[in-house]
Amino acid sequence: MKLLVATKKGAFTFTTKDRRKWELSGPVLFGNVIYHCVQDPRDPKRILVAGSAGHLGHTIYRSVNAGKAFKEVSKPPAFPKKETGGRVVEHTFWLQPGHASQPGVWYAGTSPQGLFRSEDHGDTWQEVEGFNNHPMRPKWCGDGEQGPPDGARLHSINIDPRDANHMYIGMSAGGIFESLDAGASWAPLN
Repeated sequence: MKLLVATKKGAFTFTTKDRRKWELSGPVLFGNVIYHCVQDPRDPKRILVAGSAGHLGHTIYRSVNAGKAFKEVSKPPAFPKKETGGRVVEHTFWLQPGHASQPGVWYAGTSPQGLFRSEDHGDTWQEVEGFNNHPMRPKWCGDGEQGPPDGARLHSINIDPRDANHMYIGMSAGGIFESLDAGASWAPLN
């Protein structure tokens, strides 16, 4: 069994065979604030890590060899640059593997609250426009309003194991939302 631990000083791994004695390794990505580490249950050799390297900004790292080495992704989650006075991703807070029937698909939740999708094992990320550009999004998310420390974030993403199109997201400012069409449209549940 492997336990991945995200800290402000890198990522650590605890491994055990019997849950009585644990072995610590790490840190990896030392010097990065790590927000989330996830091993892909569909391909356990793949691990994604959401982090921030201080003045270099936020990014996501990938491992294809069970955490022995990590490489920065080609295109981390980002809002379009064409937005004037718009949103800028401060950090990725949540990573979620897609449905079991969708190898290579991942979702990311950010601060400020945004939803992104990757179809290439997390190497490049695109907006989930059905949420990020929804006309009600500013009202749902309270853009510009005071949020929790370190900013409001999309902190939970759940994919229904019975239906790849059925998703839930949770936000620190805005509540819970549901999509029945793989993120094309959303409805608040609060």
